[in-house]
Amino acid sequence: MKKRTLLNNRVLASLAGTALNCYGELFVRTSRIRIQAHPDTYRLVREQGAAVIYALWHRHAFFIPLLRRFDRRRVAVLLSSHRDAQIVAVAVRLRGLVVVEGSSTRGGLQAYYLLRRALQQCQPVCITPDGPKGPAELVKSGAIHLAQQSGCPIVPVSVSCSRSYRLRSWDRSVLPLPLSRVVVQLGEPLWLHDSLVDSQELLAERLRHGAGLAGECP
Repeated sequence: MKKRTLLNNRVLASLAGTALNCYGELFVRTSRIRIQAHPDTYRLVREQGAAVIYALWHRHAFFIPLLRRFDRRRVAVLLSSHRDAQIVAVAVRLRGLVVVEGSSTRGGLQAYYLLRRALQQCQPVCITPDGPKGPAELVKSGAIHLAQQSGCPIVPVSVSCSRSYRLRSWDRSVLPLPLSRVVVQLGEPLWLHDSLVDSQELLAERLRHGAGLAGECP
């Protein structure tokens, strides 16, 4: 009942989102963060300013704001329109990112249109391909369709964090702790022209490969 009251009250949800943002600021200020980008990704983003689709597992959603350390543009982040995501949306906006609300079951078409429009305007977007409800590490079709129909590459993003707490959620979400050492691995950009199944398998494989390069522990 307390959780439902919090989520239904915009003021309380806003305060909770602000507190989450403050925790994120504490984590960033006390941690050593390193961004490792594939040369092709560096050239596309930092030199050419091309639109890309960042993709990372849902368990690493807390680390999405770190993309701004590499990509100086305002990344558009796809978040579920479910009430649970509203607190996260407040924190994401405070970190300087743009929130696009939608999921496969609610607001999906509108969200897809907004993401396509962002890419057309050379604005990067970020998606958790196994979200919002899993199964964990199972790439769904949305990210693949967006890449194929927009013509923009997907950049696989993997993360390792030396000090963290794993939540008891469906994806075992990673909550980083202060005084951590963090590696964000931005993989080789993927232009997906193969079948849906082959593209899903390729993205999942690249995310697993990036996890090894970043040094993520199972």
